Parts: sequence; structure tokens; C-alpha cells
Amino acid sequence: MGAARTAFARANARAGVLASIAAVVFLASGLSTAIVDSLAGSSTSALRSGLESAEGTAGAARWQVRIAPDAVAQADAAAAVLDRTIAPHGASWSRSVETAPVEAAGGEAAGGGGFGAVLLVDPDAADRSELVEGDWPDSPAAIAAASDDAAAPAALHAAAAEALGLAIGDLVRLDGDPARHLLVVGTWLPNDANDPAWFGEGIVATGTTVDGAGPFLVAEETTLDLPVAIEARWTAIAGTAAATPESARALSAVLPDVEPLLRADPAIATDGVTSLGGLEATLARLLAGLGAVRAIAPLPLLLLAFGGLAALTRLATLLGAARRSETVLLRARGASSGRLTRDTAMELLVLGAPAAIAGAAAAEAVLTIARPGEPRDWGTAALVASVTLVAALLVVGQRAWSDARRPVVRGAGDEVGRVQRGLVTGGVVLLAALAVVSLWQFRLYGSPLVASATGSLEVDPVAVLAPVLVLIALSLAALGLSRPIDGVLERLAAARPGLVPALPMRQLARRGALYAAASLVTMLAVAGLTLTAAFAGSWQSIDRTTTALATGGEVRAVYTGRDLVLGPDSLALDDGLAGLEGVSAEAPVFRGEIRIGSDPASLVALDSTGLAHVARGTGTPAAAPALADSAASAGVEVPPEATALDLAVGVDAPAGTIGSVAVTAWFLTGSGAATPTLPASVGLASGGGQVRLDVPDAPGLRFIGLGASLSGAPDSDVSVSFGAISLDGEGTATGFDTVRELALSSKSPTARAPLTSTGSDPLPVVLGAGLAEQIAAEVGDEFAFRVDAGGAEVDAIVAGVIPVVPTAGAGGVLVDLGALERYAFDDGAGVPAFGERWIAASDPERVAAELSAGGSSVMADARSAASSTPFITPAVAALWTGAIGALLFALISVVALVAALRDARLGEVVVLRALGVPARTQAGARFAELAVTLGTAIAIGVAIGVATALLTARELARAAVAGVPDVVPVPFGLDLVPWLVGVTAFIVLAAAISAAAAASVRRMASRPGLRQEEG
Repeated sequence: MGAARTAFARANARAGVLASIAAVVFLASGLSTAIVDSLAGSSTSALRSGLESAEGTAGAARWQVRIAPDAVAQADAAAAVLDRTIAPHGASWSRSVETAPVEAAGGEAAGGGGFGAVLLVDPDAADRSELVEGDWPDSPAAIAAASDDAAAPAALHAAAAEALGLAIGDLVRLDGDPARHLLVVGTWLPNDANDPAWFGEGIVATGTTVDGAGPFLVAEETTLDLPVAIEARWTAIAGTAAATPESARALSAVLPDVEPLLRADPAIATDGVTSLGGLEATLARLLAGLGAVRAIAPLPLLLLAFGGLAALTRLATLLGAARRSETVLLRARGASSGRLTRDTAMELLVLGAPAAIAGAAAAEAVLTIARPGEPRDWGTAALVASVTLVAALLVVGQRAWSDARRPVVRGAGDEVGRVQRGLVTGGVVLLAALAVVSLWQFRLYGSPLVASATGSLEVDPVAVLAPVLVLIALSLAALGLSRPIDGVLERLAAARPGLVPALPMRQLARRGALYAAASLVTMLAVAGLTLTAAFAGSWQSIDRTTTALATGGEVRAVYTGRDLVLGPDSLALDDGLAGLEGVSAEAPVFRGEIRIGSDPASLVALDSTGLAHVARGTGTPAAAPALADSAASAGVEVPPEATALDLAVGVDAPAGTIGSVAVTAWFLTGSGAATPTLPASVGLASGGGQVRLDVPDAPGLRFIGLGASLSGAPDSDVSVSFGAISLDGEGTATGFDTVRELALSSKSPTARAPLTSTGSDPLPVVLGAGLAEQIAAEVGDEFAFRVDAGGAEVDAIVAGVIPVVPTAGAGGVLVDLGALERYAFDDGAGVPAFGERWIAASDPERVAAELSAGGSSVMADARSAASSTPFITPAVAALWTGAIGALLFALISVVALVAALRDARLGEVVVLRALGVPARTQAGARFAELAVTLGTAIAIGVAIGVATALLTARELARAAVAGVPDVVPVPFGLDLVPWLVGVTAFIVLAAAISAAAAASVRRMASRPGLRQEEG
């Protein structure tokens, strides 16, 4: 028989074992390809999705500087820098010019009087806007119409046009020397005011600011030589369609260098360059998610690799044992060991190569169908398939080489030599040492991620191996202890009467090498499944906590264009949630920056009585009692039936002084938001009079004082006095006593008359743990800070310390909103306007979507927007896939074990049958052996998984969620449902295999006249 025919006959005789090896190659190639490519594709998709969802300043970077005398040279120099730095990494940029509010006149709303006009030069504005009426200022018709009036054409924001009473064809006069005019040729609105290209400018969303209105879209020459500050701005946004992890990392690395480069060019930095925007922080957050995926990705691959190698080793051993007699015969007839090894390799190549290719192709096909929007990389699939095939060739080929080189003597080489035992022992010791070092480094860093020299997080190649190395080391240790444990079980079983369990325990004790591979793979697979369940449970817990701390409410709505309370606040009186289903609670929230000395910190102010309802899951409801007193004393309750506030106003001004005093009453809503009434005017010439101010229609109102504003009286000092306050003209209102007299002048035209009772000085605050440590403050200590919005100087007292202030971190300050508004009012500073609303809802995603669609000035996000789910869910799925793959390899190892036991113990079946041992007893003994082996391996695997999880799962979970403060503990959790499903399915399938093996033994033992040769 020729060599080819002999090789074919040998392969055909062992087709079952070779098919099992091909199945392992198919599974290893397919599952590994699915893990690698799905993680790469999902990471890219999550990155692009994160960039697309970034709104306002979060999605853009901006550099601005005073416009240079040579604006063209300045623009060219800046373009050169931006084209060299950020453009190669997928970012786009645009230039615009904006003026500070310039004194202007015109419009019915102002009675033809003055207002602050904001001019904007933005060549791309028309692409991001819709024309409500008229023409764009660069159209020929607009230019011709403006030329006829000796004016410059301008398109005005439609909301600003309505507020100012301006219409198409109206002229607006701008201050300057010489004065110039704008002709309103059109009105416009932004398509999406939250588009990062608009940079979250409030004036673009609402048409107004505290001191200006607009913007007026004009040509750049219109802004030249105006008597106000004029800023040139360059706004960059990241391209999303083609963004990749590599381009995002490169862009994140280069963004900090842009400002120094702009500032260093004398053609640009005539007055200093300011860098603004949150794109760098957004990229850092997204890249942290990518880093977490890279930290987790090796774990399922290593699980699959070790499980697959163990299964291949077991099958290769089974193939060699089945061919032992053939190998001896062929060697005796002159076949070389090289030829026999080459034949085995060719067999594996013929079956394994198609299996590896089919596995990779199947994985790519499934991913394409399941995730159609993600990019696929067939190069990765080819690489994984090649590595899998080469690994299988090495494992099976090495075993074939060892079998072919054994002496051609029956039974020779059956015992493991000293050298081989030494190598195995040395390998185990080396692996244990690596596991110890890796675990030590993992615990030292507290994460597989470490900060590089540039500050970015990188995967530590040693620490990242800790979880799997610990699993393997503990599994090997447990396997090494199995022999003495089996010996103890054998002695215990021998003391009991009957062949079962004595016979199974004796077999386990004496044939431990046969069971080792199946036991090891089972322990490793179950341990990997347990570690995955622990990581998934811990990650879900810390992700819920982190998203709650990042968002505050289950939904956070952000209103653009809000700064200070200057007039009746419609948002304070109408939350805009009418008609939204599923909203259970809401609260207005002010978030702003403060200064403690020269150090910045973040302030969060909301109704402390509603913390438990709107900030569920943040851990802050415990702060409510500390702020309860300041919330209760923030104002005087207004009777719910009250509709008007009446008081006598006295005015003392020099004789003949013209002008008037506008009087307002200030209230807090039930949730702490401040709002004044519409003013009532008192003429200076009248000397005063009785005024009536309408009480806002809102529940839970509290009164905090009166305000007075002088107008139309240049160079005059005016004294304003207040009489007692009554409600609806019926007697003096109890507790409504205010400061009785105010002094006004042209230099200080506004003043306030706060309540003479209630209030709290100093203001109680709750500090984040990090800030408390930074300023060395404890409960009862006093300190001072300044609120950037409005400039209120606040004397504060520490009423409590919590780990993290929602949305502000461990370095934040939490205060009751009503108490803060009252304090700012009393201080005479600007009263901050809340800019957010936190909402508790049964369906947060739906509520957020409806709020965002309700108005261009609202950005609403559910907590899910801050979740690490887009990055980590695919990684968790990969971990489950790796664990399930290891369980499949364990089942294959069990099948190989059953086949090996059948061949190795056929003679035992014959002898026991001859001695009269019933077939049922032999079958029961075989089932008991397998059940004890696998049951013990499962129990040990669970214990190993739990031990490894206790050492590493919480740290892995913390690494998986970007921005988790150190003071927030990661709870140990267990995702029980998939774990129970996996373990139960493995037990059922393993029991079925064991039952089939027992049935086979029973059939063999039941055959009369059975001899070993007949097997």
C-alpha cells in the first residue's frame, strides 16, 4: 500500500477524533474572530455615537482672540495652525467673528430706544439655519436694498426681532464714530441650537442675552471699528462618520497644543488667546471607554485560548493513544517519525484549514447580520483563523512527533519520564510566579489601566493578565491536589460495603492522569463563567451609581441662554412638563462655578426637600436634613389664595427731577427658583403712591423682598421708602417686613429691600469629600466663596460632607436653591437663574426625547447617555462568549475523556463481566466516576471563580467605567441569571454525556462471550 493510501486509511480510521479536532478549530476560530472583531467594531461605533450625541460646547473646541488690525493675516495664520494640527485627524473647523453688545437704537419694543446689538460674522451660518423671512445679507437683493439706505444688510434672529419689535426694512442705528446703520433684510432661526458648531451660545438659542440681543448676521466689514470688543473665533468639531479610535487618540493628544501654537504666532495673538469647549473632555471620556474595552478584551481571548489548547491536547492524546498500535507497526516497517508527524499535520491541515476559515467566516456573517452598522475587518478574521490553525498544528503535531519517537516496544513510553515531569513542574511553578507578579501589579495599580507619561490611560501588559493567570494558577493548584484528595476518597469508599462507590473512587485515584485534562478545562471554564458573572454584576452596580452621579436626575434638561434672573421667569412658573407622561418629580437646578479664594469649584443648588425624589440613586438624599433649616427659612410663605401685593411707595427726589422708579416684588417658587413680578412704576414728580404687584400664579410661593430701579433721572440721588405690605388690600401681611428705605442714583440705579426676618447667615452647604479634604473643612467650619454668576459673596458653614456631589464630583458644593437665591438677593448681587431641571420619570429615554424635541433651547439626556454601556456591553458579551466557548471546550474534553476511558478500560469490563459483576453495576460505576469528576470540577471552578472575582472583579468594573471617583465604592455583584443558565446547561449536557458513556458500558458488559479483542 502506498504512502498516500496508508495516510488516507489512517485518517479514515480515526475520522471521529479528527472531526472533533476540526470542531475545536472551528469553534476557536469563530468565537475568537467574533470577540476580536465585535469589540473593534463596537468600539468604533460607540466612539462615533458618542461624538454624534455630544451637544453644545461638549462637542466642540473653540479658540478666540481679539480681532487683529490685519484680520486677513490673522485668519491665514490661524488656518495654517489648524490645518496642520487638527485637520489631519478628522476634525473640521470654521472661523467666525462676534462683537460684544454695541449700543443700538430702533425697534418698537424699545420705543425706538436703545439696546445692545450683537453682530455675528459666520459664513457657514446659513447652512445651519433656516430663513424665516426675507433674504440672507449676502444676497444681491439685500445688498442693493441696503445700499439704497446707506446701510449694511443684516439678517436678525427671529426671536430677537420679535422681542425688539423689528421687521424687515427697519433700520438700526449703531453707536460709533461715525455712526452706522443696519438694514434688517431677513430673519432666521438655527436648525439646531444645540449643534456643536454653534458652541451652545445662548443668544443663538433665544435671541437675547443679559445685555444684548441678536445676533445680527452681517458681513465682516460691518464690524470694523465698532467701539466694542470684537472677537475672532475658530470653532472645531470632530468628524464622526470616519472617526476611529486611532484618529480620536491623535486628536485628543493634539488639542492641548493648539492654543500655545496660536499664541506663539504674532499675527494671531495680539491680545492673548482663550481656549474653550468640552471636546477635549468628551474625547477623554470616550477614550477612557475604549481603554476599558482594551483592558477587558484579553480576558475572553485567554479563556478561549487555554480552554481550546487543553481540549486540543486531550484530543491529540486520544488520537495518539488510538494510533499507538498503528504507529508501532509502521515504525517497525521503516516509517520515519518525521513522515508520521507530517501525515498527521497534513490530516489536520486538510480538515483544520477549512474549519478555521469557516469559523471566521461564520463569525463575520453573524456579526454583519446582528450589527449591520458596524465596520467589519476581514483582515482580522484571516489573522485569527491563521493563528488558530497554527496553534492546532503545533499542539497536535508535537503530540504526534512524541508518539512517533517512542521506542517500538509494546508499553514503552507509557510512563512519563523525569525530564517531562520536571518540565511540567517547572512550567506550573513559572505560571504560578507569573500569576503572583501579575496580581501584585494589578492590585498595586488597582486597575489594568495605568496613566502614561502623556496622562492618557494605557493597558498595562502585566496587570491585564492577572484575572486569567490567577484562574489558571488556582485551577492547576486544585488539579495538583486532586491526587491526594482522590486517595482519601478511595480509602473512605473502600470502608463501605459494595462495589459502588469503591470501584469508581479507586479508578479516580489510580487513573488521575486520564481525568486531568477534562477536570482542568471544566474548572477553568466554570471559573471563567463565575468571574464573568461577578464582573458583569459589579459593573452594572457601579455604572448605575456613576450615571446617577453624572446626570443627577433620571433625566437632565439643560436650558441654554440662561444666566441671571432679570425679570419674570416663565420657566420658574411653568416647568414645561405638562402633557409628559411618566414624570413623577422634578426640580430646577443651578450649576455654576465658584471661587474659594483663588481655587475653582463647582456649585450645585436645588430644592433639598426634593433630593430623595429627583436624585434617586445618587446617595445625596442623606444631605437633605443638613440643608433643611436653610430651605425652610429661605422666605416667607405666601397664602395660596393671595393674588396681589399692595404697598405704599414714597419717593424723595430733588424738585423738578424727571424719571421714575420701577418697583418689583421677588418670590421663590415651591422648588426654590427666584422670579420677580412685572414692575409697577412710580413717577419721581408724584412723590410716591400706592402700587399693586400681581402675585405669580404658582403653588408654594415664598416672598423674599422688594426691588427698585431708577430710570430717566440722570445725575440725581433718589430715596425710596416702603410702607407696610398687604395682600389683596386686606391688612398688613404677617412676616412681610422689609428694609424700609433705599437710596438710588444714576451710578447705582438699582437696589433691593430684603426681608428683615428669616434667612440664614452663614449659608449652610454640603461639601464633597474631596473638597472637604482639600480645604481641610469639617462639619461646623466656616469658609467663604464667590459665585461667578452674579458675583454673590457668600459666607458659608459646612452642614455636612458626602462622598460625591451629583454632576460636580467629589470637589463639589451642594446647597439649597431657595437659600442660595435668597442669599444672592440679600447680598445685592445678581440672582443666578437655574439652567437645568432634574426629572424623575418611569421612561427616561422617552421623556428626554420629547423634551429635546420641544424646543431648540433645551438639551435633555437620560441617565443612559452617561452610561458606559455602549463600550462595555459588547465587552461583557465577549466575556460571556469566551466563558461559553470554554464550557464547550470542556464538553469536548469530556467526550474525549469518555472515548479514552472506553478504549483504555475495555479489558476491565471483560474481567468484571467474567467475575459476575452485573452490567448495571459497571454502568453505574462509570457514571459515578464521571459525575464525581465533573461535579468536583464544577464546585472547585465556582470557588476559584469567586476567589478570583474577589481579587479582581471590582477593580475591573471600576476600570470599565470612566470617571468613577475614588471615594465611591464598587459593590461586589453577581449577574445570576446568565450564570445559572450557563452552569445548568453545562451540567445537563455533561450528565447526558456521562449517561451515554454509562449506557455504552452497560451494552458492552451485557454482550455474552465478550472478549477484549472483540471490542
